[in-house]
Amino acid sequence: MYFKFLFISLALAISCLPLTNAYADNQGSTIHIAVIDDIPSTTMAVRLLEAAYARLGLSMQTLVSPSRRALLMADTGQLDGDLFRIEAVASDYPNLLKVNYPLLEGGLYAVIRNPHAQKLPEPSDKPLKVAVRRGVIIAEKTAEALGMEPVHTESYEQIRTLLEWGRVDLALASDIEGLSPLATGDWSQFSVLPEPITRFTLHHYLNRTHASLAEKLADELAEMDKEGLKARLRKLTLSEQKDGEW
Repeated sequence: MYFKFLFISLALAISCLPLTNAYADNQGSTIHIAVIDDIPSTTMAVRLLEAAYARLGLSMQTLVSPSRRALLMADTGQLDGDLFRIEAVASDYPNLLKVNYPLLEGGLYAVIRNPHAQKLPEPSDKPLKVAVRRGVIIAEKTAEALGMEPVHTESYEQIRTLLEWGRVDLALASDIEGLSPLATGDWSQFSVLPEPITRFTLHHYLNRTHASLAEKLADELAEMDKEGLKARLRKLTLSEQKDGEW
């Protein structure tokens, strides 16, 4: 009984200790962030941000939500922020504030059904059909900018099937810090163009009510990069990458 009382007393005492480097804005010690899916690049971003927030004395909880709904919930303040976005997408949401340090870097690659292709197919009378993963807004916007007709899928496995069956002319797939559906599974029957169609930078975004936190978080991300923590988390996530997760 004595030890039980001692344990409870110790737990209460620890809970009352001040947080080191805590983010003192009186808005709570947990940050709620929208994520669009549970895939390897999301896993790496979550690991990075959990570590950065922890260094500020905060915990991070995630909520999986469709891409545009996630943006809306972060913009309206229903959630504290959005995991990562390209600036061109986030700029449409005025209450989202960029954490001004790059979270992840990536490229968008074309996968051509013709295994001998060395460049994008030439457009004909009808727009080329291109398979894109639903919610990957940069792929959707790139397809539209190229005058192609996006065919939305729920996974990259579906994309591969559409290519195999000849339902689409090509597909767009992202590679983020080496994390890519093209690194797993069998894509050898297709041609993956060696240079990306476009490169992009993903930043973390917070609701504007967390402006001071955004500055502190950017400093922590920069320090983590300098310390090599980002590289270690990237290596860990790459080692866990498996087919079927995309």
